[in-house]
This record gives sequence, structure tokens and C-alpha cells, in this order.
Amino acid sequence: MQSFLLPLLTFIFINSCSGSVLKERATPASVAWGGCLNQPQAAFECANVDVPLDWQDASKRTVPIYVSRYPATKLPRKGYMFYNPGGPGLSGSRFIQSQGKLLQAQLGLDWDVISWDPRGVLLSGPTIQMFNNNNNEDDDFWGQLQGLGNYNTHGNLTVAEDAQFFMSQASKFDNMTIAFNKATIQKNGDNLKYVGTCVVVRDLVYLVDSIYGEGSDVNFWGISYGTVIGVYLTQMFPERVGKVILDGVYDAEKQANVAPMKWLDQDYKGVESALIKWTEACAAGTGPTCGFASETGISTPDGILSKIKQMLDTAHRTYDGTPVTASSINDDIRHWPYEYILQTIRTQLYDQSSWSWLDRLFLKLLKSQSGTSSSFKDIKLDSRLFKRGPATYGFFPEIYEYNYVNFAVYCGDTIDPQGETTQDLFALTVQAAQSVSPNFASLTPAYSPRSFCHNWKARAVERLPQPMTKKPKNVVLVIENVADPLTPYENAQRLASSAFFGAQARLVKFNTGGHSSFSGESDCINDVVRNYTSGNPPKDAGNEEEDVVCTLKKTAFGRPPLSWGGQVEDSASEASRALVGMSLLISTVIGMSILMF
Repeated sequence: MQSFLLPLLTFIFINSCSGSVLKERATPASVAWGGCLNQPQAAFECANVDVPLDWQDASKRTVPIYVSRYPATKLPRKGYMFYNPGGPGLSGSRFIQSQGKLLQAQLGLDWDVISWDPRGVLLSGPTIQMFNNNNNEDDDFWGQLQGLGNYNTHGNLTVAEDAQFFMSQASKFDNMTIAFNKATIQKNGDNLKYVGTCVVVRDLVYLVDSIYGEGSDVNFWGISYGTVIGVYLTQMFPERVGKVILDGVYDAEKQANVAPMKWLDQDYKGVESALIKWTEACAAGTGPTCGFASETGISTPDGILSKIKQMLDTAHRTYDGTPVTASSINDDIRHWPYEYILQTIRTQLYDQSSWSWLDRLFLKLLKSQSGTSSSFKDIKLDSRLFKRGPATYGFFPEIYEYNYVNFAVYCGDTIDPQGETTQDLFALTVQAAQSVSPNFASLTPAYSPRSFCHNWKARAVERLPQPMTKKPKNVVLVIENVADPLTPYENAQRLASSAFFGAQARLVKFNTGGHSSFSGESDCINDVVRNYTSGNPPKDAGNEEEDVVCTLKKTAFGRPPLSWGGQVEDSASEASRALVGMSLLISTVIGMSILMF
């Protein structure tokens, strides 16, 4: 049997999260619901709930937590579900206000769907800000990485010459991370200590007490980073766990106990397989044509993948050093550096709704290298879904207003540095590229908060550096895609194994690419969720493997390939038929992590 225990793991107990604290401050709040900011639909409710800045120190001030709810439209109310869409740094209030009706349709009209802006995000305190949004501080800072002879002109790190150049950039990156940390502390001070996951979980439990009654079960659906919140919940308040769904599982135990750079290879285990899934869907297209396959005349996944790698290498060799700006993104794809193209590909692998866009990107890259076209302007983006963010970060949905609180959360949750250096980080990145992810591992330094943690000085006031083996009161539903570009399937396997949740978990294996179950449409997923939230979890298979296997209804190019695990079901439940098309809509605002989990 496969072992899921962390090898040679030393657990450090320092300011460790426990259960209830500050009993004198834990009296549930009286929540005054009203209208929502910038939300004309009266059906949505919003409120500010004050919570202690420091749950362990009653003498400190309170901070507001902004909550949004789409109440049950059918009475009597059957239940309530809190959501966190990921990040860290993503707005739960905006998520509910944009997708609340669809989320409710998945659970049932007699459910409240509700979320909150976690600390430091949008309308919740304390305020965290790294750059002045009214000037070019952001682009100027990250621009240090751009141009010929700088970091972002690196190539494939399996090539000795490229790896050598990449290693030569370690000292520059080290100086940048030190400056970043210093400036962040100067602008935010002690606020950085009070946005970690432990206090966010305490806030969540307090919100449940205040809105649905003291001691009520915590019903929670966490996606991506939201699964870290969910796992912490099961360890801090196992007796409060109600209906909890962990979807797109990030390894919370490693996050809390292992130096971030020492497991950076995990970030890219799934993205290579997700790209392969895209090539399989492209080659097997039974509906809308995959233009890249048609244009090249290549009909096999291996052939398509080989052509993509060839184009990426050409893009690296011919990059002219133009810094990435809004105008160069719009104008000429030949100005895009290798790492920017890679990150754009990675983010577009997150869900089926962007797979056809990725097809057009590959076509544009092909035509630019053949000299027939280079302008990017004719690749149509749905303005409702995407905007162009700061130059270094690629494309991301508009609902995800980028916030540097993710550095404070991610690095603040980790153990104290044990002497790791930026040179170590770069060496481990090269190792990951040569052993795990030849195409994408080189993105680690510029595109992951973990690259900054060894030089980050502000740790969370509470952390959870301990084994996460407590069994929750109720069964937890764990969902994972087999080719998730961000969270590898083994994370979910490990969490649901006997070493962790065991019989108190049910593992759902979703045979598709993309990040989380919202990445594609599935009658099976909808039925499993509806049954689980109605009190009927899947049967326990009694082993370390999945309890349910679900298939995708369709890819961007038609029916899924047979190699993905069988034909689509011919019939679906009434609940699933009512949900046709909803998953892809929600997926546009789920998990498009750039500098996030």
C-alpha cells in the first residue's frame, strides 16, 4: 500500500492554532444585512461583521469582515454553504454576487450560498497594500525581471545553456525579494501578521455562529487555496465540521510544515499532464474543430505536443527583448518572452471555457513564426471574463482583483526559514524542470509566492505546524481532477487516505484536465454534490483509491477521448439536467491562479 506520510518531517510547535480562544470575545455578533456595494440586484445581501484583530489578545482592535449572501429562494431553508474561491487574495463577496444563482442551483433553491472577503482582501480589514494602484509602481517593480540579459529571457531549463543563464540570475532575484519584503513591511507593519489561515478559519466559525446560530455546523466549500482553509477547519474545529467539500486540493500539511522551496516540484506535476489532456482533446475533436490540429495537419496528441514544444523553443530563441507592456501584449506576439507565453498557457489550461482560446493562441504563435501574422488583436477575448493585468501576470478573470495579500498569507503560514537561499531556490527549480516539468517549472521564481518566503520576515501570529491527522465529525467530500494544472491528484489521494481523514473522507476522481470540479461540466459531479449535501455521501470503497469516478460531459472540442475513462452518461438526474451549462460559467471565476495557489 502506498504510504502518504511525510518522510522525516519535524513538526515545530510555535503559536500553534488551537480550538476556541477568547471566550469573552466570542459572543456571536448581531448581523445587520443590507444592500451590496455595486450590486443592483436586491436579492443579494451584504453585511460587515467585526472580529478581533488578534483572537489571542483581547486588548487589540477589531477589523471588519465583509460578507455577501444569496439567500434561499425556496422556503423553508434547507441549509447554507460558505464558499472560498481560492487565492489567497480572492474576493468571496464578488464570487457570490457574480455566481450566487448558479451555485444555489447546484445545491438546491432552498440553500443559502454565502462567502466573505478574507482578511486583507477588498472590503475586509486589515488593509494590506504593496504598491500604489494609482501609478506604475507595480509594473516598475516587476519590470526588473524583463529585457535581454534578465530573468525573463530564460528558456527550457533542461538545456544546459539555458539552465546556466537561469542560475546566473539568482543574485538579482535575491535582491528583489529582499527589497519586496522590506517595502511590504514598511507599508503594512504588523497588519501582515493578522491575515494568516488560522485567523481566517476563526473568522469563518464566528460568522457561522453569528449568522446561523452559535455552535452550528460549519458547511464549507473550498476551492484551491480554499481547501487549505477547509483542512485547517477540520484540525482546529473537528467537532464543528458539517458538510465540507474540498475541491482542487492544495497540500495544507506540507504548506504548514515544510520549507516552501523544498516541495516546489509539486506546483508543476499536474500542468504537464494538463497540457497532454489538451492535446488529446484537440486531436480527438468530435464537435468544434481544433484549429491547431487542422492548420498543422497533425492528428496525434504526441505530434501536437511536439509541435507546441518546438514553437516554444523558437519563441525563446527569437524573443527580441521587448518588455511586456499592455501595448506589446495587444500588438505583437513576437514580443512575448518565453516565460510569459508559458504562464499564459498554464492559466488557460485551468478550465474548458478557455481551451478554445488556447487553441487560438497556439495558432497565432504558429502564424507569427511562419511570418503570416503576428498581431494579437484578432484573438477575441470575452470582455466579461478577462482583462489584462499587470504585465508579468498573464491573463486572469476580472473578478480576481489581484491583491498582494497572497504573499502575506502564503509566506506567513509557513515555518521559519532554516537557512535556505535564493541560490538553493534556483537550483531546486532547475532540478524540478529536469525531473518533473521540463516546460513549466522555470516559472517558479517569478510566478509563485513560495519563491519569496525564505526572505519574508513577517510570520502569522498563529500557525499550524503539526500533523493534520484529526478526524472530522462528519464525512468530508474530496474532489480532484486527474490532470489539474495546479494541484496534482496525489494531494487528494493523500488527504483521503487512512493516514489522514480515512473513513471520514470520500474521494471523487474527475477524469479531466483543469483546476477543480468547476473546470468542466459533469452530471456525475453535480449528482454527487447534491446527494452529499442532502446527507447521502458516496459509499466508502474501503481502500486508498477513489470512491467515485466522474467523467466530463464535453471538452471544448466535443466528446472526451475514450482514453479519459468512457462515454458520457446517456441520462442524467433531474438536478443535473437543470444545471446544464452552469459549470463552465462558474469555472471562469474559479482557480485562475497567477501568483496564487
